[in-house]
Amino acid sequence: MKKAFLALAIVLALIGYTLYTNGILIKKEEKAEVGSYAPDFALIGMDGNEHRLSEVKKPVLINFWASWCGPCRAETPDLNRLYNKYGEKFEILAVNVTVNDKEENAKKFVHFFDIKFPILFDRTGEVTEMYQVLGFPTNIFVDKSGKIVFIANGLLSPEQLERKVQSLIDS
Repeated sequence: MKKAFLALAIVLALIGYTLYTNGILIKKEEKAEVGSYAPDFALIGMDGNEHRLSEVKKPVLINFWASWCGPCRAETPDLNRLYNKYGEKFEILAVNVTVNDKEENAKKFVHFFDIKFPILFDRTGEVTEMYQVLGFPTNIFVDKSGKIVFIANGLLSPEQLERKVQSLIDS
């Protein structure tokens, strides 16, 4: 009887270990990489409301930026133009990396460029870290199913940006 109990305990321990190491009993760390689902997040926007990625039911361009970033300043008019042109077909969530910026400067930036898409504040840097952002701007293109289809580190030309947005909409 003791041998049967020991054998059962060993089998259960092996099953538990297998489930644990395959991430069934624990949640594996989410990574933001092409082909994976975009990690969900919720941030407070400049409008005072909480914005959650998973609640957007169309393709999304997640734009990580800072008010002091020259390339971000250069890219913003193109983002505005694309949002005005295709805004019914996709969403832009502009994540200000507030942990490395000043919220007051971010608000001035938004007013200066008359940005209409949601501006979100990453005050702790948690979302920026989750998406492994190393520089600005960083654009993460997420299709309507929630999968990351392209990551652009750095400034894209207006033509490249529009092609990526059109491809995102058509996917």
